[in-house]
Amino acid sequence: MRWVVFAVVAVAVAAGSAGATSRVDATVTRLTLDGVAFRPELALTSESRARGLMNRRKAPADGMLFVFHEPARGGFWMKNTLVPLTIVFFDVSGKRVRRMSMVPCREDPCKIYDPGRRYRFALELRATDCRAALRLGPLSTLRRLVRRAE
Repeated sequence: MRWVVFAVVAVAVAAGSAGATSRVDATVTRLTLDGVAFRPELALTSESRARGLMNRRKAPADGMLFVFHEPARGGFWMKNTLVPLTIVFFDVSGKRVRRMSMVPCREDPCKIYDPGRRYRFALELRATDCRAALRLGPLSTLRRLVRRAE
């Protein structure tokens, strides 16, 4: 009987803590940036891409990678983003398309950061990140991420 009570309490605690940590439940994957391993958070759904790094006081050390199922056009904005960021756009093969610096915006209208070219991935990094970010990989992992993107 003790085990049943313990199991019920454990499930209740897990469910409660899952709700309390929903901001930290981001999916992370292992990739390479210029041949060096790194682990960015992933934005694979339209909801997670729309939310991005909004309302976070600190960007993740390895940034957030936005993955699009189809080639994307258009830009990003910094509405309700609290920290300055660098955004790097990559094509389907993981080659850099454009790199831009972005500043926080709290009131409309917010600037749109548009690479002016099609891209499949966008990597938001801390503004102080000094990596060149010329190549994202490996290609096999990028292909799997594209298949998972919604």
